[in-house]
Amino acid sequence: MIGFLVKKLFGTKNEREIKKLKSIVEKINKLEPDLDSLSNLELRQESLKLIEKVRNNNHLSEAITEGEIVEELPLAFALAREAAKRTLGLRPFDVQLIGALALHKGMIAEMKTGEGKTLVAAIAIYLNALTGKGVHLVTVNDYLAKRDALTMGSIYKFLGLSVGVINTNHASYVIEWADEEKFKRALELDKRVWEKGFFGELLPPEKFDIEARKDFFTVAVESDRRSAYAADITYGTNNEFGFDYLRDNMVFSKDQMVQVKGHHYAIVDEVDSILIDEARTPLIISGPSGEDVSIYYMTDAFVKTLIKDEDYIVDEKNKTAVLTEKGVEKAEKYFNLENLYDPRNVDILHAINQSLRANTLYHRDVDYVVKDGEVIIVDEFTGRLMPGRRWSDGLHQAIEAKEGVKIQAENQTLASITFQNYFRMYKKLAGMTGTAETEALEFKEIYNLDVLVIPTNKPVKRIDYPDLVYKTKKEKFNQVIEEIERLHKQGRPVLVGTVSVETSEYLSGLLKKRGIPHNVLNAKNHEKEAEIIAQAGRVGAVTISTNMAGRGTDILLGGNPEFLAKEILKKKGLTPETATEEQYAQALKKAQKITQEEKQKVIELGGLAVIGTERHESRRIDNQLRGRAGRQGDPGSSRFYLSLEDDLLRLFGGDRLKALMDRLKIPENEPIESTMVSKAIENAQKRVEGQNFQIRKRLLEFDDVMNKQRQVIYSLRRDILEGVNLKDEIKLWLTDIVLYFLDKYAPADQYQEKWNFEELKKTFKEWLGVDIDIPTDKEWDRKELEEYILKHLEEYYNQKEEKLGSSLMREFERYMTLQVLDNLWKDHLHNLDRLRESVYLRGYAQRDPLVEYKKESFELFEDMMFKLKYNTIEYLYKLQIQSEEVLEEEKAKKEKEAEKTLRKADTNKEEEKKKKVIKYKNRMERRKK
Repeated sequence: MIGFLVKKLFGTKNEREIKKLKSIVEKINKLEPDLDSLSNLELRQESLKLIEKVRNNNHLSEAITEGEIVEELPLAFALAREAAKRTLGLRPFDVQLIGALALHKGMIAEMKTGEGKTLVAAIAIYLNALTGKGVHLVTVNDYLAKRDALTMGSIYKFLGLSVGVINTNHASYVIEWADEEKFKRALELDKRVWEKGFFGELLPPEKFDIEARKDFFTVAVESDRRSAYAADITYGTNNEFGFDYLRDNMVFSKDQMVQVKGHHYAIVDEVDSILIDEARTPLIISGPSGEDVSIYYMTDAFVKTLIKDEDYIVDEKNKTAVLTEKGVEKAEKYFNLENLYDPRNVDILHAINQSLRANTLYHRDVDYVVKDGEVIIVDEFTGRLMPGRRWSDGLHQAIEAKEGVKIQAENQTLASITFQNYFRMYKKLAGMTGTAETEALEFKEIYNLDVLVIPTNKPVKRIDYPDLVYKTKKEKFNQVIEEIERLHKQGRPVLVGTVSVETSEYLSGLLKKRGIPHNVLNAKNHEKEAEIIAQAGRVGAVTISTNMAGRGTDILLGGNPEFLAKEILKKKGLTPETATEEQYAQALKKAQKITQEEKQKVIELGGLAVIGTERHESRRIDNQLRGRAGRQGDPGSSRFYLSLEDDLLRLFGGDRLKALMDRLKIPENEPIESTMVSKAIENAQKRVEGQNFQIRKRLLEFDDVMNKQRQVIYSLRRDILEGVNLKDEIKLWLTDIVLYFLDKYAPADQYQEKWNFEELKKTFKEWLGVDIDIPTDKEWDRKELEEYILKHLEEYYNQKEEKLGSSLMREFERYMTLQVLDNLWKDHLHNLDRLRESVYLRGYAQRDPLVEYKKESFELFEDMMFKLKYNTIEYLYKLQIQSEEVLEEEKAKKEKEAEKTLRKADTNKEEEKKKKVIKYKNRMERRKK
């Protein structure tokens, strides 16, 4: 009651924050008339002055990085707004400035589809790029990274900042001004971008001369990756930023590192997709492990003989499958084993478990597709294919065996990091999306990010109808088809959302029977994604789409003139590249006329109709689908059609609803539409979201253990690459190892008579190849003995250094340490993978797996650090450098031996031939007889 009164009197926390930010927007708006009167050159000079001021003032620079509302902020935002007007012809709305303020403060700005998040980010980026520390804009794919960098690059370049782009396959670019010739060809393309108006308020033609745009047109120029990161602003995908961080910690020279500026400020586009949906899968750089994978064919054949609920139990909610006692007995008999759980059988047990999961929990055309003899993962949240990504720990191999395709060798982890730990490295992190509020708790708990819901520029006109629930899937799909047919006859465009490839193809089949023309957008044809989604708003268009629903591409009512112009040219055998400027201009003009007329008709009919064929386990994904309709004040509607046989309802409370429908004797073709049903569905989704949150949180807890170790190793690597004096470090390591052997053979708590001098001398001889004469008739103090041994070892090392020279010795120290460190770290990661798998079994013994993992992983890490010291010192002491003359002699000797072996082989071949000829002659003689 008190909370209700507080909200009524003072507004919600979100409303209070928006009110505060509106007062700053007023200050920004007051500066607009003055800046509007400046020439382009004067405006640029204002920006250059601001850049100089911020970069020469460490306190101010740090305050901006911390997200403070500094005195210079209104001017920076006003400059960015004015630059957008002059270069793009777009004036950001006030709500876009509020969104930019939220991003600057290190918050998540939740903005509806079509509200212009791209321009919002650019304003916050400009302010933070003034520091020169580097700003990263993280997006979901290469296309968006390059497109947004090019479009917004005009603003940054105009204001005196540099921009870079990183794409997959090591492609990278810097954004530069185009010359006159390039501008001419791109003029019409840019015109089309503005006419969409999705970056902000489109200025009227009399206020913006498109021909003047040639001074501000940008192009992407190929560049090296290091230069792209050295720019003030860098656009790229989450995977590439993460992988480049891992690669930087695997290089052998500082010059090979690319993320030169570190991690200061990042804005994550589609933040829910990157920081939540993809956070369950860590980034892994791997190499071949050399393990035999044929075992998966055998375990797959065995698993296919098992009977569900008798030999194994499946828990769909928690995505687990385990053998029963009877199943274990069958496995032991099948593989001729005495005890399946014997440590020697760990590989077979692991392969059986993964084959069981592959056959019971992972389904073709839902979790993966088989394409060109390869198993390709389908992203469960976006529906997109993920070529190159593989499930780890043998699961991918088990699915390959299940599908009968060639099993690719299992890889071993060389470096890995979770998205959570990667993005938590940034001093300031912000994000933007259309759907974040439902995951606000997770964003706060994991990333310390608050969500701010930004008001829309125009009121949302979309009507969200209540869900309809049917008894069976068959009846549900019949009703969906009826509704599509009804809307199609009216001429309303329809977007149908499905949760899997299988469902989208099933619906497509039903529509074909009815003769309804449609497009299918799923993981099998995602290459045409932009084209299909761009035309989904045309009169009578029917589009079936998996959950990707064209994120990043607007559905324009009436269609997209750019794509329609391409179709017009295609009918004439032309493309935008081969057509003359006049031909293209005519095609575009015709396309614009068609789309404008159709837009008006679609608006009159009620806008885009969104139909969901199943509720996703995350409310956020459903909201994304709904958000495809009703952008920027457009009309639209949405409705979800469900059945009691849907996975979500079947697993969470569907039985109660089924009993209710039976009791009320509701016919199969009549749906339930009530608040109780909606509440049950929402509760089911909340439970699944809670489970997924716990999975991600648990993954993070385990990775946090490894992260501390990762930081130690990567910090050591960076010190080595930056030229830290390793000789002093190696002296310390040598002392540690000498003390270890002294504790073993000459313990401080024992009398000298019991010390084993022979073993001590033998150890140093075998380990380092150094003879140390330790007089046994002398009375030794332990400290004195330690100093005596260290003195001899250091003298030996110094002699070696004199022969080689100091600079060469420092180079060998660096190279050897990095080589040993990388090999040990790789093995350590492999051991941690196996440890993580084994500790879960200890839960049955009432022991917390995480506590066990922390304890044993620390012991493994301590062991690895000991081996690092031991092996590095051993290699450096035993290092032998030969002169060029000796190397040439050895080379000549090897060549001589090779020639001798070859001659001997030729002689043997000749002898073999002679024997065969004699044999043949003898056989012929016998035949004659």
